[in-house]
Amino acid sequence: MQHLSFGALGFVAFALGSVAYGHLVLRRNPPVGHVLLLWLAIGVTVMGVVFLSARRVSLAAMNLAVYLFLGEIFIFVYAAAVGSLSIRMLVAMLELDAHPDAFERMLGRCSPDFFLEARLRSMLRQQLICQEAKRYSLTEKGRRWARAARALKAFLAVGRGG
Repeated sequence: MQHLSFGALGFVAFALGSVAYGHLVLRRNPPVGHVLLLWLAIGVTVMGVVFLSARRVSLAAMNLAVYLFLGEIFIFVYAAAVGSLSIRMLVAMLELDAHPDAFERMLGRCSPDFFLEARLRSMLRQQLICQEAKRYSLTEKGRRWARAARALKAFLAVGRGG
C-alpha cells in the first residue's frame, strides 16, 4: 500500500492547494477551471516524482490513477457545492430551518426569475450565449456545445430537454 502513497499525497496537496488558493489568494471560491488546472499540474508532478524515484512505469501509472480518481471526486463535489442551484436552495432552507414555512421563505429570497437568471449568467460567462438588447442568442461556441450535447443525448437515448 505504501507504493500508492505518491498518488494519495498528491491528492492531499491538491485538496489543500485548492482551499489555500481560494482562501488566501483569491479570497473567494476559485473558478472550476483554476481547480482543474491545479489538478492537472499536480498530476504531472506526481508522475514526475514517481519516475525520478526510479519506480517502474506500472507503479507510476497506479499512483496517477489513485491521484486522478481522488481528484475527480473532489472536483465533482467542489463544482456541485459552488454552482448547484439545488445546493443553494438546500442551504437557504437549512438557514431558515427554524421557520415552519422554510421552503416558502427560501422562494421569497429567490424570485422565480432567480433560477433562470443564474443559468443565463452562467452561460453568458462561459460565452455560450450572448445578449443584445433584451434578446439572447447562441454564440458559435454555444452551437458547438449544443450540437455535442444533442449527439450525446441521442447516443445515450435520454430524450429531449436538459
